[in-house]
Amino acid sequence: MGPILRMLLRNRVRTGLLVAEIAVTLAIVLNCLSVLLEQHRELTRPTGIDEANLVAVEMLPWDAAYRDEATRLSIMRADLAAVRALPGVVGASAMSPFPLQGGGSSTQVKALGASDETKVRAPVYAADDRVVSTLGLELVAGRDFTPQDTPVESGPAIFNVIVTQALADALFPDGQALGGRIDSGSEDFPDVIVGIVKQMHTPYGGGPMEDRILIYPQPQGSASRMTYLVRTEPGQLAALLPVIEDTIRAADDRRIVTAKPLLEYKARGYSLNAFLAGLLSAIIALLLGVTALGIFGMTSYSVTQRTREIGTRRALGADRSDVVVQFLVEGSIVTLAGTGLGLVGAFALNLALMSHMDATALSPGLALAGVALLWAVGLAATAVPAVKASRLQPVLATRTV
Repeated sequence: MGPILRMLLRNRVRTGLLVAEIAVTLAIVLNCLSVLLEQHRELTRPTGIDEANLVAVEMLPWDAAYRDEATRLSIMRADLAAVRALPGVVGASAMSPFPLQGGGSSTQVKALGASDETKVRAPVYAADDRVVSTLGLELVAGRDFTPQDTPVESGPAIFNVIVTQALADALFPDGQALGGRIDSGSEDFPDVIVGIVKQMHTPYGGGPMEDRILIYPQPQGSASRMTYLVRTEPGQLAALLPVIEDTIRAADDRRIVTAKPLLEYKARGYSLNAFLAGLLSAIIALLLGVTALGIFGMTSYSVTQRTREIGTRRALGADRSDVVVQFLVEGSIVTLAGTGLGLVGAFALNLALMSHMDATALSPGLALAGVALLWAVGLAATAVPAVKASRLQPVLATRTV
């Protein structure tokens, strides 16, 4: 170890620059990994919906008859009855907007009579009386909508609503949410909770509101756009896509009908997460590659400068493995010095991100994994020139004597 340390100290500028490069790389890579894992968790988190087997159907009417709510409701019922009768279809519902598509409508709600400080924001959906079974939601209390829950005309009314457990807990911390009344803007027409589902998640910019869902029984759509969701049996979605389109189009040809897997809409809703994950992956790969090249270049230069030393060692009895180990130890010392300094920088950067952004704390396990990763990269980058050095013949030592 003595000769190795003395050699590193003799080249302190070169060694110091490499240590600094490794430290900066580790600090950035660890925080990129932390954000990347957070994005991965967001992309793969359970949504409470049978998303893999759901078909999203969008209809764009052009006939003036669709301006009448009663007409739209009659057409909707005929469409859904025809689709539900198809082999391989588990359920079908009118719903707007599509879940998982990202964004949509939201409102602020509170328990009736509570102070305004208790208001929470919740994404809002409108659906018919089979929404729970169609989405594959797990009902933990109460019931699904019935046809009687759907209002017969527009205007202010007391609605029966379905909420997620997360919204129920936020509005009624005492656990008495079922049957509870909520104020969504008018104390004279409070909404009544008739059903609570275990989970439903939607991308909506982050935060707890993404799990606090509120569903109203208002499935009529609009004169310019109507949307359905169809749940198929596992493995039947692809085959049923054209069948569903043709069935709805055959019922009324005064509209453009498009059926797509709900996962396509989910991909749009999570497009920013996917882009950020890809960008961070590229940054991590680039930083590791540049650092590996730096270590490789320093080791290769060291081998070139120390040809006489290596040849002398070989002449004095050192075998090839001794030479390889020497350079691997040198590389490990530099890498570990850089990672030690980098850990300090990584946690300092993480604290800055947490104070200015919605970042998560850097976990000790991830920090250790990052150190191991940089150490492995350092060893791999050192190995090639180290093996090349071990192949130098002892006679080279006498050429410069």
